[in-house]
Amino acid sequence: MNDQTPPPSSLAALSALPNKQAALAAAIDERLQNGHLQEVLDFLGSCDIELVRHIDPYIYAPIWKRDPALWRTLARTTAPRGFLWRAPDPEIMPGDASFSHELRAIADRHLADAATVPGNEARYFVLHSVVHTLPYPGIGRDEVLELVDWTLSLRRAAGIRDDAEASCGLPQLLACLPDTADLIALAGQAKRLCEFALREHGSRLREGEARQHWLPWHAFFQAHPGYLDTFHEVVGDPALIVGRWPHASPELRDELRNTVVRKLRYDMGADEDYLVEALDWIIRADEAGFADFLSAKSYVFNERLASLIWKERYPLLLPQLFPRIFGRNECVESHADTLRAMLAAQPELMLTVPAASLDRVLVLLPAATLRAGLPVLTTVIGGSSSKSLRAAMAEAAKRLDIADLVGAGWLAVRSKNLRLACKDILLAHPDQDGAAPLLARMLAAGALDAASASTVSAAVAQRAPAAAPAAPVLACDEDRARLEAEAAGIKRWSAAIKPLDHPETLALFQPLSEHAARATLQLAATGEEGLPPLAVDLLVQVPPENRARLARQAMETWIASNGEPKLRWMLRLAQGAADDRSVDLLSAAVFAWGKTRKQRAVIAIDQLAALDSLYALARVLEIAESRKIKPMVVEAALAALHAAAARRQLGIGELLDELTPDFGLGDGVALSVGAQHYQVALQGDLSLRLVDARGKLSKTLPAVRDDSLKPAWEAANSRFKTLGAALKTVAKQLTPRMLVALVTGKRWSAQRWTRLFRDHALLKILGRSLIWQSQGTAPASFRIAEDLSLVQADDSVFSLPDDAMVTLWHPASAAAGELDAWRAHLADYELTPLIDQLNAPSALPPAASMNAERLLAPAGLRVAQEQLASIMNKCGYRQGPTGDGAWITWHAWPLAAAQLEVRLQNGIMSPYMNIGSPIDIDSIEVWSTDGRQALVAPAGLPVPLLATLWAQLQLLDTKRMAEAIEGAQ
Repeated sequence: MNDQTPPPSSLAALSALPNKQAALAAAIDERLQNGHLQEVLDFLGSCDIELVRHIDPYIYAPIWKRDPALWRTLARTTAPRGFLWRAPDPEIMPGDASFSHELRAIADRHLADAATVPGNEARYFVLHSVVHTLPYPGIGRDEVLELVDWTLSLRRAAGIRDDAEASCGLPQLLACLPDTADLIALAGQAKRLCEFALREHGSRLREGEARQHWLPWHAFFQAHPGYLDTFHEVVGDPALIVGRWPHASPELRDELRNTVVRKLRYDMGADEDYLVEALDWIIRADEAGFADFLSAKSYVFNERLASLIWKERYPLLLPQLFPRIFGRNECVESHADTLRAMLAAQPELMLTVPAASLDRVLVLLPAATLRAGLPVLTTVIGGSSSKSLRAAMAEAAKRLDIADLVGAGWLAVRSKNLRLACKDILLAHPDQDGAAPLLARMLAAGALDAASASTVSAAVAQRAPAAAPAAPVLACDEDRARLEAEAAGIKRWSAAIKPLDHPETLALFQPLSEHAARATLQLAATGEEGLPPLAVDLLVQVPPENRARLARQAMETWIASNGEPKLRWMLRLAQGAADDRSVDLLSAAVFAWGKTRKQRAVIAIDQLAALDSLYALARVLEIAESRKIKPMVVEAALAALHAAAARRQLGIGELLDELTPDFGLGDGVALSVGAQHYQVALQGDLSLRLVDARGKLSKTLPAVRDDSLKPAWEAANSRFKTLGAALKTVAKQLTPRMLVALVTGKRWSAQRWTRLFRDHALLKILGRSLIWQSQGTAPASFRIAEDLSLVQADDSVFSLPDDAMVTLWHPASAAAGELDAWRAHLADYELTPLIDQLNAPSALPPAASMNAERLLAPAGLRVAQEQLASIMNKCGYRQGPTGDGAWITWHAWPLAAAQLEVRLQNGIMSPYMNIGSPIDIDSIEVWSTDGRQALVAPAGLPVPLLATLWAQLQLLDTKRMAEAIEGAQ
């Protein structure tokens, strides 16, 4: 390391700070990274050693833990003073015999110097900090054995009992002894040494027959049976455990049982036959004791044990088997083989299967077992209203013949639940020729409720052969009369329809009668899979405007109930009927529920995306980019956008381009109320005006006195208000979208750019302050003028070539003098920039700060957690997931339009704010999110994005922890 001029403030001065240990950690690490080694050595050789004794916990991955050579250099200074920082990981610490001997000599001198001092501080230092660093590759057997003896004597001199858990470096020493005989010889010297030797031997058991693994130790355990009693779980050898069983106390037998059963459950690499033989012997030796053991420790039950109990039919354990398979912590599917065997032999056991598990059992059973179990299932399914159980039965019954159901008498039973199950089975069965007559018989007998009957009728009609000639299409009045007659057959109303069963809502169903309106609500509320066909046909009779108002009212009622699942059926009324008047309602619900009612927020997103209008999808995009809601909801919004892009056969970036709707204003929007007609005009400030036939402008829709015109007036006024509110929302969304387009260097063809921006009713107004760049044979920057011509910074008219590509102009690629010219131009026209292009970062990172995968942070960059949180929020990042150990190790900035995600990699950080906690900043990665999940090399990033990311790192660098520390002096 090169010694350079040290920073102005001394390390000693930092000891006066309130957070002196964290401050010293950061300062020492920084000096070592910047080449000031001698300053650190001088400080460590003379400071109060207590100041640095506990520094490691205050800093994540300091340089002395990543550089073994540096660690040794520091150790030579601190070890004589009775202190060593934690050594680097063994994987990165190369062996060094000379250093090992040097450190041993330092330890001996330290012990000799402290011999006259009361207490064991020197011995503890050597045992806990030095011994584990002494082994090195190639160390000789005699040296290892000598170090073991030396360590044991130090432990005893320090008053550490032989059975104390402190490892004192002994495991590292034993790992250097390849001969099992040496491990066995050492195991008899001390209880804890025995454990370390057993663990070391166990770690080497990878190949060979399991029955041979512990044979060398049998004689040892005959001489030291107490050690097997203590460490039987470490050993886990069935033969040793069975051999010890006759001499074990009742308490020890429980432990031995536990060891064998746990090994059978968790050790997937174990010899199963070897373990099962031992377990069978143990059970037969004391079956009552094993039954008690299993009751007390139900968590040890597993599929291997279940299979053994069924195979051997232990009289005391067999009655417990079936209930245990369905215990709280069991995975039913893992017991599939045992369940198939048991239910084939005893179908009546299905009566005892918990209702919540039977659907998972049915799908596991072969046809023969299902056929034999049909009489039992008659009772089970007849007594259950579970939809999931019926669905599982319908799936399982595909393996049966229709005649099996008839023979079991299911179609003759009057149970409602069983009739519904028969309906599901017949609709799903592959033999539709056999199912169709039975479905028709069920309809004729009135065996189904109205919603089910409607579904079955439609299915039967759809599968019936086409008549010849085709029946004539009924006139609308005749069609309505037929539907009214069908609806009249529905006489009972569910309590679920009460929230919508009032005159104002029923009036929206006109020209349907109130009875047909209630029937439609009843069908919607009781249908199991969407709207039954009769409800669909009834709603077709309702005019589109009334259907849209009905859809909004249903959504309002559902949202007012905070998304109550029992009222979710109301959303079926909106299918294919809701319009943009429902968009803001659903969007507000998503933001209200996005943190506390995530599942309901996802349902609202689904409804919003189902509208499939550009405005609805624009609000979905707003949700996807929000940092105010939980990731689960954001992911649902992103999935909805990708699905919308697929429907339109567009890439996600192309879809997002379209999500600035003009609501038809470019072609002209007309509103009518009776004989009065109005045109909607967009003003320069994005407000709306109504223009009547005489050219008179008004901000609101003139009122009407004729009551017959009230519905038309309300519809027109609702649309006018929706337009005004939607325009403001879309305009707010434009700024962040254009910022992303700027930093990612998004490009459009000249024709697409003209359609999206120059000819767009909204963007040609909002976009006048945007500066564009033409890329091609004659590159030039320009903007859209007030008269829709294209002008350059000097006001000269610009003609966009047909083959040009267009992007937002960025100063990182500006020509000389271009930035100043545009600054003057925008000032002359008093244009307020939609986005700040003129001051966008333009400095690019040096080559040394980039590698093939990431953009590297400045060396030693570390900031306080609150500063990091503030800057990340300002730059658009959200916290990454909480990983192992409840730490956050990266922040994400999603750029959906560019199918990229930027990740700032930071040191471990608590998800909770710890003011002043130092966080290391490592680098920035850019990931592709187009399905490949691949890193994008910095050299391949657009220049604007590279400049932006480097500016973010520089912003963090201005807040680095070292400056904050030095500023506090």
